[in-house]
Amino acid sequence: MRSQYGDPQYYLVQTGLNWYLSVFHHLKVIGKEHIPTDRGCLIASNHDSFLDPPAVGCTVDPQPCYLARKTLFKPPIFDQLLPKLQAIPVDQENPDMVGLKKIIKATRDGYPVVIFPEGSRSWDGKLQPPMPGIGLVLAKTNAPVVPTRIFGAHDAWPRGHQPRPFKPVTVVMDKPFYPHSDASDKRTRYQEFGEEVMERIAQITNPLES
Repeated sequence: MRSQYGDPQYYLVQTGLNWYLSVFHHLKVIGKEHIPTDRGCLIASNHDSFLDPPAVGCTVDPQPCYLARKTLFKPPIFDQLLPKLQAIPVDQENPDMVGLKKIIKATRDGYPVVIFPEGSRSWDGKLQPPMPGIGLVLAKTNAPVVPTRIFGAHDAWPRGHQPRPFKPVTVVMDKPFYPHSDASDKRTRYQEFGEEVMERIAQITNPLES
């Protein structure tokens, strides 16, 4: 059963970001019906821009949790704000049990958790390999994965540049799946989980461009 993660500050931020993305980037979200309503899940998305987390999360109900790099919590403002946005600090190079337990609890409580398997934003807008450790997260949560691809965010706010208003952003979500591997070795199995997720993301196309 879903516990109460909702925070008034989150909904204030959510409303503001939804308005900004809708007005300045004509945000469209396609396939939101693929998010399970009877259980928690992992929403696994590509990562090109600072716009990615709000583009995925601001239209998702109930309030999702996010996997965020530990380094993002260091600035004074963010160390107070990010926890209110249900961001879970993780070291994707060396996942620790504290962060992993929070992720598992969130999915077991019935909440979606937004993850970015690439770990960091792409410099050129192309998909990157999955970060080490993401396969462990997939294995331990044993939750359905909703592959998601964001189109246009790299043009709207590329890494190392300023935001570019009026560049459209589209989020496309595909049907959930459970990662599979026949490998007996845990390290290999986790690696294949991460690779499968990125393959699923790569297969998603933007129906608005066809």
